[in-house]
Amino acid sequence: MTERTSGRERGLRPARRLAAAALTLGALAPLAACGSSGPQEAPPAAGDVPAYEVARQDVLAAVQQVVGADGWAQDDDASATAQDDGRCVVFLPDASTTRAGGEGYDLLADVPDALAPVLDEHGFGKPSGVEEAEHGGTASVTAVDAAGWEVRVTADGDVVRLDMSGPVDLDPCAASALPELA
Repeated sequence: MTERTSGRERGLRPARRLAAAALTLGALAPLAACGSSGPQEAPPAAGDVPAYEVARQDVLAAVQQVVGADGWAQDDDASATAQDDGRCVVFLPDASTTRAGGEGYDLLADVPDALAPVLDEHGFGKPSGVEEAEHGGTASVTAVDAAGWEVRVTADGDVVRLDMSGPVDLDPCAASALPELA
């Protein structure tokens, strides 16, 4: 079956077609901007990573006020990984604890309110509410700054985890090129 166009559609003048196209693009542009997952600014310099580590420590302290400070384990080192799109992403040390009986899920509900002032102090956006995975399992609270750095607190089973990562202008993109962290 072939598709026919009406004489009305064929009869549009070029100026009207351009105007219609411009209106369509203008209407779609905000939607495209909302779907963008990339950073809004250039990636921070490698020298900014220690400030992100300070932010991570402050966020951890706020999470510990909600979840409890006992039993937290932290990775020792930050890492840097080159992404397929050419970005260099730094992963600060994760921190995690175990809360038996899924208690972490219940406590996660109070995390956004506890994080909001700390994230604001460090230039991050407002934390999300608790977002649950479509098929269960993991629940998380996230926040992102203008440079594309993300803070995420997750509850998965008995484990509550804090991780923080983001793009950095780092050459070479390797942990050995990162400045010392406190």
